[in-house]
Amino acid sequence: MTTRSVASSLGVSPSSVNRTEMGQRIPNRDEMNALCALYGVTGDEKVLLVEKAATPLENTAWLELASREPGEMTSLTVLEREARSIKNVEVALIPGLAQTPDYSRLMMSTVDVPDQDLDQRVAARLGRQALLSRRCPPEVSFFVDEGALRRTLGDTRVMREQLEHLLVVQRRDWVTLRVIPLDARAHPAMDGSFTLYELPDGELYVFVESRVFGVFLTEPADVDPFVEACRKLEEHALDESGSNALIEEIVEGLSDE
Repeated sequence: MTTRSVASSLGVSPSSVNRTEMGQRIPNRDEMNALCALYGVTGDEKVLLVEKAATPLENTAWLELASREPGEMTSLTVLEREARSIKNVEVALIPGLAQTPDYSRLMMSTVDVPDQDLDQRVAARLGRQALLSRRCPPEVSFFVDEGALRRTLGDTRVMREQLEHLLVVQRRDWVTLRVIPLDARAHPAMDGSFTLYELPDGELYVFVESRVFGVFLTEPADVDPFVEACRKLEEHALDESGSNALIEEIVEGLSDE
């Protein structure tokens, strides 16, 4: 039985089936009943499997970021590798996919990453950035709050080099950078940062990260508000030309210090 035929029987996408097989997604009770019917599972075994199926709250994937070693965030790297589009909204920091080594190191040092782990953590983050220069890259959209651009991590050299790097990154045809200005009215990004992934089959995932954990949202009812948030940010953010001009202005100010 092929992945596509199983997906058709369950009413889900093939990528959902793949993630279920890899342990990255828990089937809900309807899907588990259908799987049992497909594979001829009956009796007590079926009852046990259906009982262990996901409720809506359980059908999220939690990552305890503080306790994880570099390279363990498999689900995140898989999504980045498979996505056809990535929309990253950042309120307080430069997006991870566009950070310089020095900025990344300083940022990680503020969240108590042990000194002996810093090199590995920074290398892991820089390794993820390779997707921006691969042969068939995803469409990447960054929405960054102006405050993140003006908040200096380390000395002015680090911040100036970071902003100059940001300008280089956005020159790629498949990368869009939009700045949310400080004088923007109330907007969805005020609730916090998040990343929206769209896979080739149209399936959507959201990753929300805090200081010590991250969570993947997969249910449409959970994902839809973030899709709408991205749509509204299009109205609040500066266009690409205005965003570039603002970043260049901030860089010039740092050069004078």
